[in-house]
Amino acid sequence: MYNLLKVIGVTDKARDNFGPALSDATQALPGITSSLVAPTLPGVYNGGDYIWRVSFTDQAAAQAAIASDAGQAVTALLNTPSTITSLEGADFETGHAGGDRDAASGLYRVALFCANRNPTPERLRAFSRDTQIMPNHVRSIVRWELSQSDLSTGGLPWTHIWEQEYADRTGLEGPYMMHPVHWAHVERWFDTEYPDYLVDRHLVHTFCALDQAILNR
Repeated sequence: MYNLLKVIGVTDKARDNFGPALSDATQALPGITSSLVAPTLPGVYNGGDYIWRVSFTDQAAAQAAIASDAGQAVTALLNTPSTITSLEGADFETGHAGGDRDAASGLYRVALFCANRNPTPERLRAFSRDTQIMPNHVRSIVRWELSQSDLSTGGLPWTHIWEQEYADRTGLEGPYMMHPVHWAHVERWFDTEYPDYLVDRHLVHTFCALDQAILNR
């Protein structure tokens, strides 16, 4: 799958009308295999007000969709200075993926990382490996994907897209954030006091309600 992701901040005045307008334009996109347009929930970090994520069979289908009339309508909505206050995003092919394809989920979470501290191939592989072991230990992760961006927008050149689905936000805020494996194997890539420090401290952590699965399809 090829995916387009945007984390969108909007003005207070535009917040109520922006979501429905973006949803309508998104549903008109040709060739989408799945889509998510949803307001973020309280507790995000650099997480915007809306999450927009659409998937296609391949990059060519994604490019054709954005070039269509519906795609131009989406682009116009995302580039209206009087409405948009922040815009972080990535275009990416699905990378590593796993989880129960049939289990129900109710929460989507995505983190955008910029691995820019001595990002040697060996260190990047180790970071990816350590991140991928999390679902083996955090059983509240229903489905997940870890991908690398082809193109990014926003405050930093985002290199990694780390996505998960949970039954609810309890699974994210409890088991995931507090699990010993997170602190023993993953935190070292984010903490400036560790010699393995790799990922810029500025990141995106955001989540929203989910009514149908979009990962590991």
